[in-house]
Formats: sequence, C-alpha cells, structure tokens
Amino acid sequence: MSATTHINQHTARHTMPCPTVPATAAMWTGTTTNTKTGDIPTLWVGSTREESKASCKGCPLLDNGCYAQGGTPSMAHSSMIRAAKKGKRYTLKAALQASKRSAKMARFGAIGDPAALPMEYLKKAIKAVRSVGLDPVGYTHHWRSKPELAGVFMASCDSLEDCDEALAMGYRATVVLPWDHSGKFTTPNGATGIVCPAMAAEEKGKSVTCNECRLCDGSKAGPVIGFPNHGPKDAHKRRAVKAAAKTVAADLLSTLDI
Repeated sequence: MSATTHINQHTARHTMPCPTVPATAAMWTGTTTNTKTGDIPTLWVGSTREESKASCKGCPLLDNGCYAQGGTPSMAHSSMIRAAKKGKRYTLKAALQASKRSAKMARFGAIGDPAALPMEYLKKAIKAVRSVGLDPVGYTHHWRSKPELAGVFMASCDSLEDCDEALAMGYRATVVLPWDHSGKFTTPNGATGIVCPAMAAEEKGKSVTCNECRLCDGSKAGPVIGFPNHGPKDAHKRRAVKAAAKTVAADLLSTLDI
C-alpha cells in the first residue's frame, strides 16, 4: 500500500481537554519480559482498569482494537492491580532500584496515557529517570492539550495531517498505519516517516528492541514513526498471511525433484 494513500485520514481538529487521574494511578515495574521493548523500567497508568481507560479518553482506539487493552499488557496490568490490593507497592523508586544495568530508557506507559497524570508528578518522574541515566520515552494522545510535554513524549497522532500539526507544536510524532504497511511514508507537509524499527525487524525475522533503538525519544530529532496496527484483530491477519506464505513455500518445495 502506498504510504501517501489514505492512511488514517480522519482528523479531530478540536482540542479535547485532557482527562486527569491521580498520581496514585502510576504503577511502576523495574523489569519486564516484553521482548519488543527490552528489559526496562515501565510505567503502567491506572490503579484500576477503569482508571487506566479514563486516562485514554478521546483515543479512537479505546474499546476499538487497542493492543494494550486486549493483549498481554492488559493481563499483566490486571495481575498488578490484584497484587496491589494485597499490599504490593509499585513505586518509581523501587522500579529504578530494581532495573537492570542494560536498561537505557524508561517506558512511560505500557498501558494508559501518561499525560493524564498530574504534571507535577510527571516532571518529578522524568527528572528521576534522567538522574539515573535513562531516557524517558512515552506517547500521548493528549498532545494538543499538553504542549508542555513537547520535546519529552511523542505525539500519538490519528492521521498524517495530525503528524504535521504535532510537529509544528514541537512534538515528534507517531501514527498508526494499516496493518500491512511497510516502507517509508511522507506527511502532507513533507515530513519523512518510517516504520518502527523493532516491528520492521520482526517482519524480517530479526530482533531490535526499543531499548537498543530509542528512536522514540521525543527529546531528540528524528523521523515520524509509524506503527502498523497490531491490535488483536490485525495481529490475527498478520499471522494468517505469514501462515499462508509458509504453506505456499512448502507446496513449492514439495514439487522439486532435485
């Protein structure tokens, strides 16, 4: 599919007020088994599932194919919520103390939108993460109403036009692409975009982690980052295509007589 052909053309031009959740909604883990991100400190927004969903109010993927809501992050988050009810604490201090020496970044938001947290808390958390030599990496759909996070988090955009608007505000931008998209793309104003290197590598049977890449560090210059839709339905489509390709290859091999 051509990168300039109707990639999420819907654009909500008005600025929606950012929802707010209390600082107690921040839950941190020092390590993770996520093979895409690598073993890094991670923020989970929401001390309850309802609180997590509230932080994402206004996101078009909310209850509509969000990979975090319907996949492994959701199950891990639910387990953390149950543990917290039994007294386990998930503080940033403990997470940073437990983090691996190999960690080069901290992920602000395995689930939920970090911009919904109080700004005072976010500033302290970002400062703490940087003080131990880690890059804060996060994404927010509330970029229009949170200009103060430009140069820190990435803007999660709904269209290529939105990407241009976010870039004009000083944000780096990300956008969801069709599940089968590959290759570079361009925004209407001419900004270059590339598919997430970790996802592109995975399609080739290789491995690049977010911890190694860190191209989504919003404080550094870089291209627009596109994420081929990896919600539950689209992940199923991708697996089906790969399975069909393997079947075709196997059939071709079976006909060889050399």
